[in-house]
Amino acid sequence: MLVYARTHLTLLFRDPNLLAPLAVLPLYCVVFFTVLRHHHHEELATQTAIGAFLMSMWAHAVFVAAEVVDDDRHEGTLEPSMLTPGAYTAALSVRVFSTTALAIPVLAEALLIARFAFGFPVTLGSVPLSLVTVVLTTVGVAGAALLVSCLMVLVRGARTLQNALTYPVYLLGGLILPASTLPEPLRWIARGFFLSWSADVLRALQVAGAPAPLGSLGVLTVLVAAQVLVGFLALRRVLTTVRAGGVSLYD
Repeated sequence: MLVYARTHLTLLFRDPNLLAPLAVLPLYCVVFFTVLRHHHHEELATQTAIGAFLMSMWAHAVFVAAEVVDDDRHEGTLEPSMLTPGAYTAALSVRVFSTTALAIPVLAEALLIARFAFGFPVTLGSVPLSLVTVVLTTVGVAGAALLVSCLMVLVRGARTLQNALTYPVYLLGGLILPASTLPEPLRWIARGFFLSWSADVLRALQVAGAPAPLGSLGVLTVLVAAQVLVGFLALRRVLTTVRAGGVSLYD
């Protein structure tokens, strides 16, 4: 598995265009932090950096990590890989997870921009729990990327769906505003989405003197596990269908 991850990361860094979603983060930060400065809410800088980080991670997963299956199809390597679907599913999962993990340093990038470009006082509260939450979020986002990978194989117009999976998710995932501020029907939908719990846990950890949100962290863990399981099973099912000839790999 380490060989799969190392090989994929080597190929990824040879194509800098694949890292474009991560390079967009400073633009998000400039906009968000400028608004904070204009309205004199510098105390929200850390929470804003967290929101920008989660948005970048999701975009990176949807537009980069989720395309590994589609890339294999266009390069002509997907069809031969169907000879060993079990091994290919495992290798593909490792590639998606390793690609998604590239977004983890973006949190530090956002905090550094807030501190040194805008002079905001930023601190990451409860670093161990924050890191655990970031890792859980990365795993959950990678699981979601597996589902998007399935769409890339099944639906020819999946690239349109990729665009539809950005801003609605930013809203329902509580990345722009806390899920608790959404209208009642949307709030219930958001509560079933692991990103909203991740955003809430990370924000709660930044409140000085507040108890650790261990209950919410537990819910996040369960939702992430469910997301990964669904993504893995869906991918295996789709690849089995492809091998049986139920899905055409080419137009």
